[in-house]
Amino acid sequence: MIKRIVFALPVIGMLWSCGTKEKEQLRAQVDSLRTELQMSQQTAATLEEVGSLIDSIDASRQLLRTDVVEGTSYKDYKSRLSAINRHIRDTEAKIAELEKSVKTSKNASAGYNATIKRLKNDLEVSTQQIASLQQEVEKMRSENQQLAMTVSQRDSTLTEREGVIKMREQDVANLENKVVEINAQANKTQADMYYAQAAALETAASRTKFAPKKKKETQREALELYKLSLSLGKTEAQTKIDELEKVIG
Repeated sequence: MIKRIVFALPVIGMLWSCGTKEKEQLRAQVDSLRTELQMSQQTAATLEEVGSLIDSIDASRQLLRTDVVEGTSYKDYKSRLSAINRHIRDTEAKIAELEKSVKTSKNASAGYNATIKRLKNDLEVSTQQIASLQQEVEKMRSENQQLAMTVSQRDSTLTEREGVIKMREQDVANLENKVVEINAQANKTQADMYYAQAAALETAASRTKFAPKKKKETQREALELYKLSLSLGKTEAQTKIDELEKVIG
């Protein structure tokens, strides 16, 4: 189309020497050709711009997909996806303008229609790929949320179990303390009993008119009982032990 216009301009110059009526006709033809030339140039520029936009959309989609696989925040993904969708809407609007412009042009070539159709198909493919990426991301996000919920539930269960374990450990500790207390009380009771038995033997040995040998045997029994009482924590028995050892020799 543009070549035809360029070749027509010299011919118009050659015919410029014609009469006034012919000149007016030629001027009208020149204006029409200039208008068609401008429209053709504008259409070609818009076609090139649309092609660049589609390439940019596809490149952005591929980069976004790579970042999603390697790891990016959902906020960043949503922001970049919104930008890509804006580019798609802008491209759709430009293609609609091109279709309208070509339809209103008297001398529009079939090549324009074919190019516009190809660009529309390319944009449709990119749009479908973006939709597919959105589905994948939403699926991944749903799976991640489910996994996070599962992990949270497991953490909660573990926390509860740890609480039960701590309670049981505390129960065991309390029981151990109770056993220690019982043992201490039992030792004290036993020590007191040994001490009382030793004191009774000692009293009996001093008051009863035993033979010297029998008396010493009784005092030795009392001494052993005092020692047992001391071993169980009865500190008062030490004084008695010292006294009896001096007496017994």
